[in-house]
Amino acid sequence: MMLEDMIEYRRALHRIPELENHLPKTCAFVKAQLQGLGCTVTEPIEGAVCAFFDEGKEDTLAFRADMDALPMQEESGLPYASLTDNAHTCGHDIHTATLLAAAQLLKNHEDELQGTVKLMFQPAEET
Repeated sequence: MMLEDMIEYRRALHRIPELENHLPKTCAFVKAQLQGLGCTVTEPIEGAVCAFFDEGKEDTLAFRADMDALPMQEESGLPYASLTDNAHTCGHDIHTATLLAAAQLLKNHEDELQGTVKLMFQPAEET
């Protein structure tokens, strides 16, 4: 199930590539996937999303995924190709999809967490 979810996340993100820290569709998608997982979700800066599992414990582990794309046309012809003038040719769509899958995994094992886990979805990595 998790693999199928990750593939669908990646394909959905691949269709909506956005640039720099102007990621409204991407952030909305990420926040929608994090809903219901019992984590605290914040937007600390424009284009960024952070999620905290088991917040408040002293030991902390953080994971980061970049979300921005590149200003170039996609010519793949794939059914989930970019719907914009930008493209995820840098792989950030899979980085974000993988971190969303990790969030599901954390939720499934939250009773085993012995510290705070932070998930950081980063904008503007390319710039």
